[in-house]
Amino acid sequence: MSLVHKTVTFPLALLLFVGQINWGRAQNINPMSVSPAESDNSVAAELKSFQLADGYKIELFASEELGIADPCAMRWDEKGRLWVLTIPSYPQLEPGKKPFDKLIILEDRNRDGKADTSYVFADNLMMPLGFELGHGGVYLGEQTELVFLKDTDGDGKADTREVLMSGFGTHDSHQTINSFLWSPGGELFFSQGHSIYSRVETAWGVQKADRAAIWRYRPLRRQLDNFLDGSTASVNPWGMNFGEWGEMFHKANDPELFYTVPGLVKTAHRALLPPIGKLVIKGSIIEMIRTKHLPDDLKGDFILAGYYNNKIERMRITDDSSGYVARQLDPILSSSSRSFRPIDIKVGPDGALYVLDWYNPIIGHYQASMRHPDRDKMHGRIWRITATGRPLVQPPKLAGQPAAALLDYLKSDEHWIRYQVKRLLAEKPLTEVRPALAEWVEKLNRNEPNYEHHLMEALGVFESHELVYEALLRQLATGKEPGARAYAAHVAGRWADRLPNPLAVLEPLIQDENARVRLEALVAVSNVPKPEAMALATQVLDRPLDKFLRYALTKTAYALQEAWEPALKTGRLTFKKPLHLAWLVSVLPPSWYTPEQYRKLAGINNLQPEVRRNLLLSLATIGKTPDIEFVLSQPSAQADARLLENLSKLETRTVTPLAASYLQKSLSSKTADVTIAAIQLVKAWKIQAATPTINTLTMNSQQNPRVRAEGLKALVDLKGRPALPLLQKLVATSETPTMIRLAALQGMSELDVTQAAVATVKEMQGAGLTANTMRDVITPLIDQRGGIKALTAQLGKTTLSKPQARLALEALAIKGIDAPELSNRLNKMAEERTILSRQYSPEYVEKLAKAVQERGDAKRGELIYRANPSCAACHALNGQGGTIGPNLSAVGRGLSSRELITEVLWPNQNIKEGYNRVQVETKKGELIQGIKVFETPEVVHIKTTDSPKTRIIPKKELAKQTETGSLMPTGLLDAYSEDDVRDLIRYLSELGNK
Repeated sequence: MSLVHKTVTFPLALLLFVGQINWGRAQNINPMSVSPAESDNSVAAELKSFQLADGYKIELFASEELGIADPCAMRWDEKGRLWVLTIPSYPQLEPGKKPFDKLIILEDRNRDGKADTSYVFADNLMMPLGFELGHGGVYLGEQTELVFLKDTDGDGKADTREVLMSGFGTHDSHQTINSFLWSPGGELFFSQGHSIYSRVETAWGVQKADRAAIWRYRPLRRQLDNFLDGSTASVNPWGMNFGEWGEMFHKANDPELFYTVPGLVKTAHRALLPPIGKLVIKGSIIEMIRTKHLPDDLKGDFILAGYYNNKIERMRITDDSSGYVARQLDPILSSSSRSFRPIDIKVGPDGALYVLDWYNPIIGHYQASMRHPDRDKMHGRIWRITATGRPLVQPPKLAGQPAAALLDYLKSDEHWIRYQVKRLLAEKPLTEVRPALAEWVEKLNRNEPNYEHHLMEALGVFESHELVYEALLRQLATGKEPGARAYAAHVAGRWADRLPNPLAVLEPLIQDENARVRLEALVAVSNVPKPEAMALATQVLDRPLDKFLRYALTKTAYALQEAWEPALKTGRLTFKKPLHLAWLVSVLPPSWYTPEQYRKLAGINNLQPEVRRNLLLSLATIGKTPDIEFVLSQPSAQADARLLENLSKLETRTVTPLAASYLQKSLSSKTADVTIAAIQLVKAWKIQAATPTINTLTMNSQQNPRVRAEGLKALVDLKGRPALPLLQKLVATSETPTMIRLAALQGMSELDVTQAAVATVKEMQGAGLTANTMRDVITPLIDQRGGIKALTAQLGKTTLSKPQARLALEALAIKGIDAPELSNRLNKMAEERTILSRQYSPEYVEKLAKAVQERGDAKRGELIYRANPSCAACHALNGQGGTIGPNLSAVGRGLSSRELITEVLWPNQNIKEGYNRVQVETKKGELIQGIKVFETPEVVHIKTTDSPKTRIIPKKELAKQTETGSLMPTGLLDAYSEDDVRDLIRYLSELGNK
């Protein structure tokens, strides 16, 4: 059989390669999550699988021999002991069994670089995902609870358990609270994942977080706050860290990396935080290299756990105005072992890099049965990476030292030492720490190069004891180092409720010449619930804004709304500049603002175009007919395509003849985007007076085709069925440009699907079509209510050639349309027959997997894959292709042939989170289907195969919204021979393995 013929059905089988493999008809397989078990699970075999960057050496530090099966998190203590959390009960405790997860302490007593002793600190734990040492015990996230474990009798085992907080969500066992880490000021940060909904009762009120979020806990105050919930900064945050001046970063379990600071504004307003960089594929954890043992070239770089692709990744961050930008570098370590699953990385007391290896071919629970026999419950490793030719760090004795003896270690270049010292100082009595710390600060040499950094560390110790030290804060706020001033701004925000005048400290900082200082000051101002705080925040507008400042300023406006809006209404709030007030009102329009007030603000000189646009839009939203006339009379409005487009999304407005005449200027614009937006406004508001002008634009063969096409769509709305003759004429005329013909088909589909079906089939019978142009032809009709049925009926009255039918099937595949009756009719025309109707069975999968291994031809399989352009419409492969489906570049590293077979042949069993097909129907009858990526009370964002841009649909326009399973129906490889399927699977199984 011809490989080219196989363009008929296979493309859709890969349309959403999103990990929907079933195991016994019940579970999903996520690419990269499930692999075949290794034939040799020994340490020696895994060691041979490593490819290490030049200049490094890797050795085993600990393994399952010391009881660390399925380790998920690790932390060092001041004695150089490594604490490891193990959760062999993951992903679900077997019915009838008691919890048996453990927190284990490892020691290297003979200092040979390998742990030789282990003992259990706490057992009978119920699938905890994170912990941190502090205050003489352990903070542990155990499902719904944040608990504190302590050994009170010194026998090395926890004997007390205090529940500090409860009410954290447990909907998903691998997304409960995790990634615990102390901030430089003694705040405990941790996170939760996308499927988690938490309601936590605290002395400060009930704190809630829906979906992925970052939590901040201040132990001495028992104060809990959440940030970035609603999955606004990654779906599953896992791993965070703080820079040398307290800058916060966090990692997603998705590829993205985030600079967290702009999002640390306490508000219910949700907006997507912009990432600063991303890996090629999923990875977690951030460890910053701040040790003299590792190479200088590595200093400051981020090391990340590439658990999906079995690598230790590396990223380098550089300044980007008030934030950062990150780029990926070559990995430190790669492994050919699919069971190598690094999920935590820490620099140890000796400066070496320690890698926590979950060691498991299966790392999720959506992707395979919870009782899958290949789940490894026996193994777990910790690897130690050292730099060759460089001496190890000799850590000082920290345990048992008084506060006065510990303080000088805050000057250390080794971050590990400073982190441990601050943790120890935080748990010592204030009566011991306070005088020693005050004396230490007083004796610091002002001429030391790192003098201000020493002050910052000291300030962090005061923070950890919740002790306000305003003099030190003000000293740092006027420091020479931008980092010192930025950290002072941060602390002023933290102490805002206890400082006599926090805004006085923050005012010069929000005007600082350094953008990062201004950003920290802006975030800090959001903690001051006073009207004048908002006036101060807007002063950041006096200097250039970047995406991080803009994000934080908008969130600050929402955070302080309850303070500034009443004061503004009663005239008690004034701004330094009218431009500041204009910005605020443009972003968050007060409900009580009058048209006259909007007119006044819109008349201010030197407004930013975006500010003026928003003010005019708000005026149009609440105004009456004279106000619409005023808006359209503005020269800036007449030339503003975005404003005109946004006006078209408002409810229909009455337009006076004078206002219509103003709009004529936009329709006559030399800029196509402006003219198109004006046409859309005419269409939306049904401004009949403009119909002659639009008719002229549409019929002018010299006009921009985009303008003509948009004009044709408007005429359909303005004229209704009387426009049909014009549409039929344009479709029937061979000289009509393609874009105009498609617009005519769109109009016909809206007015009469039966006539549109006749015209569409004629277009489908044209010469020179490709799969993509065929998609363009059928899209207007099949995206309309009743369109698929009408097209199917028309194809029952006429016919397509075999190549045309095959192209139509390919077009359906590219769009991801599940239309069985239409597909069957096209298959008959294409003379495609069912070679084999396959029913799932483990025996069949094993038989085919064996054939893939023994006789599969990857080169032939690649021809089959590449003969289908729809594959690239959805998936990226080696940097090329779409994004609606997962990246296939390394899919072979995570899926065995067995799982690939199940994925391709039976894809529609269960759907992994984030990849549900959603179909919406608008009130006008348009059908839109794809993957829902984001939703608010006002709009839904849907990613489709038709455009790289996400479709944003106002909910007020929706008639129906349903989630319909997977975009990839089953049975789409029934027309493929066993040899074709075998070779295709062989090709996919080798992706990423070379």
